[in-house]
Amino acid sequence: MAVSGTSYLYGLWPPFSEAVRYLLAYASYYNLEGSIVSGLRSLQEQAGLYAQGRTQSEILNRVSKRGAGGSVTDAPPGSSAHNYGLAVDIEGRDQARIIQLARAIGFGTVSWDPAHIEWPGWQNLVGR
Repeated sequence: MAVSGTSYLYGLWPPFSEAVRYLLAYASYYNLEGSIVSGLRSLQEQAGLYAQGRTQSEILNRVSKRGAGGSVTDAPPGSSAHNYGLAVDIEGRDQARIIQLARAIGFGTVSWDPAHIEWPGWQNLVGR
């Protein structure tokens, strides 16, 4: 398979998992290389990632940093599609092309996070 890291599909919402599998097959058809590096995250994992690159004040005030200063996410715990099994991150040689394919088949993305794809409108599914 051209895209590795399929163990991260475990725990995803089943329709999203199947859609990601479709994306992986599509990427494989085009011989694109990449790796899924993140999928479902616990609230604790999300808190740890959210804290990276932020001061305590920035955490408390939920300051948006969009990857600046070593930050890796702008989503505090409970505010990320990852917390609901509705997002994956893909990195690797052909990351940009895989993300482009993901957009073409209907996945949502985050403009400043080149690795992230999510179920479109996921907030409506979880009542956010």
